[in-house]
Amino acid sequence: MKTYSRAAHLLPVLLLVVSAASCTSSARPEASSAQPEKLDKIVLSSPFAPLAMPMAYIVENDLLADVAEEVELTIWNNPEQLGAIMTKGQADFVSVPSNVASKFYNKGVGLKFLRVAIWGVFYIISDDPSVQSLQDLKGQQLYIPFKGDQPDLIFRHIAQEQGLDPDGDFQLQYVSSPLDIIVNLAAGQAHHALMIEPTAAMAIMKAKGEGLTFSRAIDIQKEWGAATGGNPRVPNAGVIALPGILEHPEAVEAFQQAYDEAVKWSTEHPKEAAELAAKYVEGVNAPAFEESLNYTIFESISAKDVQDEIEGMLSKFMAVDPASIGGKLPDDAFYYDEP
Repeated sequence: MKTYSRAAHLLPVLLLVVSAASCTSSARPEASSAQPEKLDKIVLSSPFAPLAMPMAYIVENDLLADVAEEVELTIWNNPEQLGAIMTKGQADFVSVPSNVASKFYNKGVGLKFLRVAIWGVFYIISDDPSVQSLQDLKGQQLYIPFKGDQPDLIFRHIAQEQGLDPDGDFQLQYVSSPLDIIVNLAAGQAHHALMIEPTAAMAIMKAKGEGLTFSRAIDIQKEWGAATGGNPRVPNAGVIALPGILEHPEAVEAFQQAYDEAVKWSTEHPKEAAELAAKYVEGVNAPAFEESLNYTIFESISAKDVQDEIEGMLSKFMAVDPASIGGKLPDDAFYYDEP
């Protein structure tokens, strides 16, 4: 797991590579009755995804300097690392898929869902220009990353609503990483895949370099809206606060303001946002990240304000696989309410 930090008021970014075990939050000083003392450190954590962009912006621009002496960004790369972060308090604010937040909450982690930021990152890409709907893929092989997780759950709900049998009408090929799909697409061994931005952009660019033409044939957000009768957007992911930082409401408020600013900046400055992500996240393809922002619905909204949309999505997931959200819908305390 990669770790990056910036001490408040210092210009250089201190690039630190540490083990997951070292990513622990520092002890927090008690707040005085008059003016809350600065925290020693605030730890942000994000996956390799567009969600890393606002986190990197916050660190790069010292947006939490008024509430913390140092702000650190860690990048989690797999469920094991995320599990340690969530259950051992190795971070304060964490970017996660919405259903994963629900799952940990239902397991007893006293987190709060702060903001939804990603509302659309799923596309089916294809090398067949005639593909425009799931019906056009009947009988075809379709690659899907992360069996039993968001891409799979969303696909299954849409297919069922369209009268299709996800297992009977398609040749589903599951892989553990979208990067594996990119390799197969570029090698001409795969022709249709459900992809997540920015890996959709990466796949299209990689295939083009091999003389192959892929395009975003099906906008999953539009298909979701048609299937649910709601907006053509999906409350995919956002940011949560873990129990330790919730004891410091002034820090939570400062983070939310900074996060909103950072998301807005990322959408308005895609080139700079992609370059910043590449600076903080190993393996980022900056041109692909920049391109992917054109196909990402990126807006920071209070989770409490869109509770109905989140619950609507989670209820659909629960119908497919209850374990995907932790066995039940989270109660109202899951959603952060302004003090």
